[in-house]
Amino acid sequence: MIVAEDLHMHFRRGLLRKQVHALNGLSLEIADGDFFALVGQNGAGKSTAMYCFLGLLKPTSGKVQVMGKTPGLGSPHYEGVAYLPEEPHYHLYLTVEEATRYYSSLYGKRVPDKTINDILERLGLAQFKSLRLAKCSKGMKQKVGIAQCLIHETRLLFLDEPTRGLDPLAVREFRETLREIHQRGATIVMNTHVLSEIEMLANRVAIIADGKVVAQDELRNLLTLDRELYNVTFEADGVIPDYLTSVERVGNVVKGSIPKDRLYDFMDFTRISALPVHECSLKKISLEDSFFKIIKGEGSHV
Repeated sequence: MIVAEDLHMHFRRGLLRKQVHALNGLSLEIADGDFFALVGQNGAGKSTAMYCFLGLLKPTSGKVQVMGKTPGLGSPHYEGVAYLPEEPHYHLYLTVEEATRYYSSLYGKRVPDKTINDILERLGLAQFKSLRLAKCSKGMKQKVGIAQCLIHETRLLFLDEPTRGLDPLAVREFRETLREIHQRGATIVMNTHVLSEIEMLANRVAIIADGKVVAQDELRNLLTLDRELYNVTFEADGVIPDYLTSVERVGNVVKGSIPKDRLYDFMDFTRISALPVHECSLKKISLEDSFFKIIKGEGSHV
């Protein structure tokens, strides 16, 4: 679906026109049907890479192909492509219904009234269809953007920090909408800092640092188990074993980690002291753990 080979993107900024290297040899592949997440710190090059995929920026050097063709603005090749920016800018004098109808018409296809109404109903916008966008919340504006992706059979969807500023309920609704679009066969490329959202949605992840991909793998390969540590949660009022690490206490509930070779010692300790044990399981390596480990140069999945 998307192939980027050795992308470089250089800008000149400031009064002194200092050269900034936004991309430094970025290469990745996104397959048809992927839910692909771009992860990295601020300034890593995630948004710049996305702009190159969209044809909004032409890389200084390197090659990028989207659905087998070089991206270009205004190309009919993009009829099946949708993009939801981090901060959508609409004509604020339009109502929710007018905006949905107008932006959908930019695809050059007439959208039946029933389709518009069904989409607004599904996204919880029907009761606000006469409300001007100037008075809409960020979450409602995001829904207007995602409506375009549902109205047309989007084949490829780009999302740049889509849940930033949304309340928890709006995030959950947005997540379910993305799952629906993905299940319909769309390829989704998402740039986000919310690693927990990626764990619930993506199947592949690229970690970007200093303008290049430092890790690219299936999500399941980044979410592994640490066979040397167990996570435990138990109740204790008094002294706890000194081999317990990463200790957290909330009242008399204790959470921590223990080495594998001390597991039976811990079991004896809780049994002899008659302490309730709520959890004892191999430590799961979260995407956050993998991210920081790779960024620090302790691992690679390229």
